[in-house]
Amino acid sequence: MITIEQASVDDIPVIENILLDVVNWLDSTGNSLWTQEQVSWQRLSRHYSAENFYIAYLDGEAVGCMALVDYDPAFWPDIKKGESLYIHKLAVKRSGAGKGVSNYLIHFAKKECRNRNIKYIRLDCHQFRDKVRKLYENEGFICVDERCLWGKYHTAFYVCKVE
Repeated sequence: MITIEQASVDDIPVIENILLDVVNWLDSTGNSLWTQEQVSWQRLSRHYSAENFYIAYLDGEAVGCMALVDYDPAFWPDIKKGESLYIHKLAVKRSGAGKGVSNYLIHFAKKECRNRNIKYIRLDCHQFRDKVRKLYENEGFICVDERCLWGKYHTAFYVCKVE
């Protein structure tokens, strides 16, 4: 059974552990995405509070997380605060891989949109990560832009209208 809980400051080590597991696995496959430093709370806390994160538990084990915020001026400067929710740092540990945890987190984010009366959910991902892009597209996200940010981050931008 999968459950989702909003994180608190006590969950910071759990969030770091999930993200670090993903960093290590991607590094081991030659598909690095984030660095260990980028998923440290010292770095994450520049953009997020602990309460921005939601943790997915599979049979009581913390196996996934995501940040969910209502403002993202760095990646979506034309969208006003509160007009969309944004998924960031969606990650699933290897122990939860292939068990629907990513989908469950996305469904939770859509439910949060409905609860907050927000019509759109947005996210960005690496432009050349076909498997991740397929996951989002299968969940109803539509790619609205692709560009290279700051001369080094090949990014695809996705939007999903929440009914």
